[in-house]
Amino acid sequence: MPTPGFSDTGTYVSSGFEWKVPADRPILYGLFIRATSLGFSLWMPVMVQCFTLAWLLRLFWRSVFPHGDALSVPFLLVLTLLCAFTPIAWYSGQLMPDVFTEVLLLIVCVVLLRKTLPLWQWIALGILFVFCSVAHFSNLFIGVVALLAVALLRVAGLPVLRHIDRFGRKSVIVLLWCAAAYITLPSVNWLVERQWTMGKGSYTFLIGRLLDNGVLKRYLDENCGHENFRLCQYKDSLPANSRNFHWDPDSPLAKEGGWGAPEAEYGKIVWNTLTTPKYLALHVWESLLSTPAQLMQNSVGSGLELGWYRSPESPPYQAVAKYFPYELNEYRFSRQCGNLWGQGLDFKFYSNLFFWAMLLSLLTIPVLFVARTKEPFGPVLANAVCLLLCGMVANAFVTSSLASICDRFQSRVAWFLPLAACMMLWNYWENRAIRQETL
Repeated sequence: MPTPGFSDTGTYVSSGFEWKVPADRPILYGLFIRATSLGFSLWMPVMVQCFTLAWLLRLFWRSVFPHGDALSVPFLLVLTLLCAFTPIAWYSGQLMPDVFTEVLLLIVCVVLLRKTLPLWQWIALGILFVFCSVAHFSNLFIGVVALLAVALLRVAGLPVLRHIDRFGRKSVIVLLWCAAAYITLPSVNWLVERQWTMGKGSYTFLIGRLLDNGVLKRYLDENCGHENFRLCQYKDSLPANSRNFHWDPDSPLAKEGGWGAPEAEYGKIVWNTLTTPKYLALHVWESLLSTPAQLMQNSVGSGLELGWYRSPESPPYQAVAKYFPYELNEYRFSRQCGNLWGQGLDFKFYSNLFFWAMLLSLLTIPVLFVARTKEPFGPVLANAVCLLLCGMVANAFVTSSLASICDRFQSRVAWFLPLAACMMLWNYWENRAIRQETL
């Protein structure tokens, strides 16, 4: 049985089969599960996810190292190391849309690095980019922010990124794909439920983030005297954090009707804070503080070790029982549910392993750049490393600014750092071998 992921998995599966837009997330990933599973097995969406990520990784590798066999030994070796020492296999094997954040950023890298692409690949990458963008709310912004980060670094004069071929034209293509995603999401919602909206609970997520960073409390204290918000009656008893606000049955959200009910009021509060200079400055400041904090959140398996998943009351259990009853025993006897031998999931060793992989990568990259000062890395490889790092920062900025600081959000792309280090090590060893042969 593939790892269900989180309680969200139950919502995704149910939404796809019931043709019902969830209050707190897009429906597109649910429809993806329905289409790829064929109503037969939940292993099939996982296979599609793994194949898609492997294909993008191969395209990315071939963009940097175009010579050699299509499936070269170095590429397979690096892929094996990533699967062994990073969470890449966990996220591609979960029934969660997190894998498509990785795919989205790799598409941006491939488009910017490749000099030419066949027409069918342009079409495939465009369709895949739009789907990745609408699979999760954060992905709608991560691609744009990553592209913006690269553009700003180019304007700032970073020599490496100035070598990207036809950057302006390629950026326009990515932005057009982003625009298509912004149209696709409300269009699908309209087709399913005749509601032209990005999401029923988009502003509810943002209100939770305003609660976490303190902006909400300050705004309510300063404005409830002349604004008739229902949330004002709770301003002195707000939950401690966004998790409690969103899911506690006694939270202000639950008391006011739950997800979607107070969305108009929450939207007004959010836009007021974004259009008032004082609160906008607070937003910017909190984003600058939260981004590095998010970059440090790289533990693997956070939220997957709960015994709650084996309960018939959990959303994943209910979804599997209803739509894939012949796989229910596999679910109940999986390690996430404790199995017959009580072997629950334990990510302590795996998280420590990933920590050391990240630390070694963080030390290896600058050392290799210094070691190659006389013969610097080629512009394509240097661009690839910078693009991967920009993708990591963009993910941290968006998720910490719009959602919450969470291990899951960052560890899903943190393996970009070991990937960059492996690519540099291979290039260093390859060039050294060539120099020795010529002596």
